[in-house]
Amino acid sequence: MTDNAAAGAEDAFGTSIGNERVGLYSGSDVRGFSPVTANNIRLEGLYFDRPAAFTDRLVQSNVVRVGLTAQNYLFPAPTGIVDYKIRPAGNDLVVSTMLGLNSWGGGRLEIDTQIPVIRDKLSLVAGVAGFVDELAPGNQSFFGSYALAARWKPAPSVEVIPFWSRIDLYNREAAPLYTPEGAYLPPRIERRRFPGPEWADQRNTVQHYGALTKAGLGPNWQIAAGLFRSTSDSATNFAQNFTSMRPDGTAIRRVSSDPPLSLAGTSGELRISRSFADGPRRHTLHAALRGRERVSRYGGGASVSFARAPVDRVLDIPEPDFTFTPQTGEQVRQAIAGLAYDGRWQGVGGLSVGLQHTWYRKRVDRPGAILARTDDEAWLPNVTASLEPTRRLALYASYTRGLEESGIAPDNAANRTEALPAILTSQVDAGLRWKIPGGMSLVAGVFDVRKPYFAADSANVFRELGNVRHRGVELSATGTLLPRLTVVAGAVLMRPRVTGEAVDLGRVGRRPLGQPSQLLTLATQYDLPGVKGVQLTFNATHRGSRAADTRNLVFLPARTTIDAGVRWRLNIGQNPALLRVQMLNVTNTYDLALVGSGSYQVNAPRQVTMFLTVDF
Repeated sequence: MTDNAAAGAEDAFGTSIGNERVGLYSGSDVRGFSPVTANNIRLEGLYFDRPAAFTDRLVQSNVVRVGLTAQNYLFPAPTGIVDYKIRPAGNDLVVSTMLGLNSWGGGRLEIDTQIPVIRDKLSLVAGVAGFVDELAPGNQSFFGSYALAARWKPAPSVEVIPFWSRIDLYNREAAPLYTPEGAYLPPRIERRRFPGPEWADQRNTVQHYGALTKAGLGPNWQIAAGLFRSTSDSATNFAQNFTSMRPDGTAIRRVSSDPPLSLAGTSGELRISRSFADGPRRHTLHAALRGRERVSRYGGGASVSFARAPVDRVLDIPEPDFTFTPQTGEQVRQAIAGLAYDGRWQGVGGLSVGLQHTWYRKRVDRPGAILARTDDEAWLPNVTASLEPTRRLALYASYTRGLEESGIAPDNAANRTEALPAILTSQVDAGLRWKIPGGMSLVAGVFDVRKPYFAADSANVFRELGNVRHRGVELSATGTLLPRLTVVAGAVLMRPRVTGEAVDLGRVGRRPLGQPSQLLTLATQYDLPGVKGVQLTFNATHRGSRAADTRNLVFLPARTTIDAGVRWRLNIGQNPALLRVQMLNVTNTYDLALVGSGSYQVNAPRQVTMFLTVDF
């Protein structure tokens, strides 16, 4: 019951604890890019190739490692790393239950347990949850999640964590996408009204399992190792796109269906570290081996189109027969060997230098085509430096290069679900942190991130069309502003730009798709005087205008959303409890989420949520 992201945030760059999140960034958006898509994921600091999301039954929190938080972090990556933490377990038996309800009719029940087996030696964490999700377009889904993990300490300096988790998604109806016929935004769409069809449901199962260990071998040697397996299997998968939408609210509906899809990844890391002290200086050498294999099967889908009609007209017909075609098989293998040095001088600063060599191999077996082969090698250096001129002031700078995945083609593309090639990326950043007297901490930095740019071409094929650079300034202010007021505030002022032949020829605009030039966030928490355990919460997020198509003919306007609520710590009998009530999107702001070039989904309207957590 320690979920409190605002109180736990060290900066405004992204912290998630349980189902609470604060900050500028998340796993899907750091400096305008996605660390999750790029496969920059760590579990307890170890390399993890994860094809689908973790359940909260397994992980308790995650932190985005970018800028200052990436200093002294082993082998950082461009656009940051998302580091997940497995739920802790201790010597006390705890059963924690959470009941959640919302004003749309959705609900959840979560039960998490901490079970001591041998005091200070072995403990278990287990969880089960069931959800009924009501979503912004009016569709719904049902899913369950489960997890089991152990923390075993056979010796004081050795910890072993085996784990298993599963998510079952049932009957998630295909959310509609809206693609206008011309260079304009779709007319206003009624939210929370699902136009069918009821049979266009997704059925998906995700599993993660493996084990990791960290051990101290004497006073100066450390070893960390992990071996992980992840699978994502979709028995049914649908997409629904209202194409050629006109200002009168009519469109041609296209429903696409896929045969069973699968994605499986095996990954792991072995790391050995040697530390030694030199007076106030501490030096650590690291040697690491990382590897992964990802095997996927996709494509082969079919679609059915319907006559032009209003987009809110409910489609209530039997499911048609979809004739599937042979699928594409793909295998990716990657090995990474790295050496790194980390030096820290107490009260002066630090220096980290790393060099990785990666071997990358991809094989794509498309129906009716010869086997496509991609083999690549790359050297990936990184260097970070920090300086502490005073006790309250720290300066930092870094450079890193990476080989990253670029995800899959979106649902509105002609090559939807197709896996995209790996890309070389780079990042330079610098900044400062100032611990202000009184309890606040200020971080200010600049960054320059460069990657190949993927978007839909004139044939609606999602592919590389140039290069993109995100250059900007980021600011963070966190801490206790007043005796009862905690603040997490952040801002990103960015100048994203696309370059290349496609831009020079006028086929692609200079603004990258969906990237705002401004992103502002504010989260506050105020302890009510005279009312023990009650806190008022307020969150606001502002996004600047965004290019809505690759040619920059259409822009989404700037939008601000506000959430407000209350947290109340109380006792129910002898049991500690936490009640959270929150109104999301207080002003009922209407906005569109960009799915692909010129393709949109609606945002969530006003909603009230309630979560009651009780520990037994």
